[in-house]
Amino acid sequence: MGLFEKTKFFIKNNDIQKVVTTISAQAMLSIANFLIALMLAKYAPKKEYGLFVFLFSFIGIFHGYHGALISAPLMVLVNQKKGSEKAGYIASLGIGRNFLLVPILLLFSASLIFYNAIILGQYQYIIPSVLVPLVIWMYISKEFFRTLNFTLLKTNTIFVMDLLMVLTVFGGIYLIILNKTVSAFWGLMVLGSGYTISYIYGKTKTPYKRVKNLFIKEALKENWSYGKWLLLGMFSSIFQSRSYIYIISGMIGLGALADVSASRLFLMPMVLLNGSVVKIMIAKGSLMVSKNENRKFRNFMIYFILVLVAIWFVYFVTILLFSDLLIGYLGEKYSNVHGLIFLWGIYVLIQTIKSMLGTSIIVYKRFKNQAKYDIFGAVTVIISCFFFVLLIGKSGAILSLIAGDFLVMLLYIKLFLKINRESLARTSDLDVRDLGVQLQRLPSTELEPMCKPD
Repeated sequence: MGLFEKTKFFIKNNDIQKVVTTISAQAMLSIANFLIALMLAKYAPKKEYGLFVFLFSFIGIFHGYHGALISAPLMVLVNQKKGSEKAGYIASLGIGRNFLLVPILLLFSASLIFYNAIILGQYQYIIPSVLVPLVIWMYISKEFFRTLNFTLLKTNTIFVMDLLMVLTVFGGIYLIILNKTVSAFWGLMVLGSGYTISYIYGKTKTPYKRVKNLFIKEALKENWSYGKWLLLGMFSSIFQSRSYIYIISGMIGLGALADVSASRLFLMPMVLLNGSVVKIMIAKGSLMVSKNENRKFRNFMIYFILVLVAIWFVYFVTILLFSDLLIGYLGEKYSNVHGLIFLWGIYVLIQTIKSMLGTSIIVYKRFKNQAKYDIFGAVTVIISCFFFVLLIGKSGAILSLIAGDFLVMLLYIKLFLKINRESLARTSDLDVRDLGVQLQRLPSTELEPMCKPD
């Protein structure tokens, strides 16, 4: 196949088109999140931006909890089910997740109210203490239907969901700046409005909404068999990706946290792009593995690793070349974050490779192995973060993340090679057995010439 034919095949390939649509949708989300954070970094005091980062981290925590128990098992298990069983499983999870998340969110809201109103006596924070958990709920509800559409490879629906969210966020940002009410609270409210609009559209466009035969207990139990390991890995991931927030804010203050977070903003599009591609890889990969297309899945994954690394290289070089201009936009208060941007770029490269290798672990349901490796990485991050921050300050927090993810990436590579050998061996055995079955089905007259000597 010549270069022209390969290019034509690439453009017309349905999987590639779905990935491009997803990347476009994710790019819009990246812009929305970037603009919210950029608005706060530019117009709000450093402490207010640090508070936004702190509150936004809770969305990440609940997203991980929901992803471990609901979303990730859903993406792997749903392709193994057919017809009414598939519809019932999806509908049961859609209702059953409420029993897992609503009580925790109510407890979280009550804790915020108790701390702010009773302990601190700051009654003005009662309303935010109710609304912040509500924003979290709208986010994870939106993500449930977004994940479901990823699993069903309904990328056009995902695109419209994300477009509606971005338009809502743009409008909210304009109103906040116009009314001079830029704050952490209003930044979260703008995001919450976008989550709500996206959730409503996603829910109305997703199939399997009305199903008579529900088996909520059985669906949750099946998810738990895998989710318990994913949950353990999720807690490890929180330590790895969020511990620097609490260590920096506790050891060297919210101002330093603002510097670290602001420097990360310029790499966020790559982080969000990786997450989007990983979802497509899990959805498509689980479908391939269910059809015993192990070699095809391996090649598919390696191809996208190379593509993402190439995108990272171009993006990272561009960011470094224009770093003065980008930092200048934030103002003099962030003039010393050049080195932090470079460190974040190295971290994103390692995270890109690690997350893509992690898709094979998820697709082949090696959740226990993944949890063990993630725990090891989390312990490495926590210990090294404390000492690195103590010794070299803000840069140490990012270095600890690099160290933790690099070690986990090496473990992922080792496990990936093992999984690849085992899966290809199983595929070869199945091919031999299929050939034997086909030979047995041939008429004896067709077999005789094959058995006669020349």
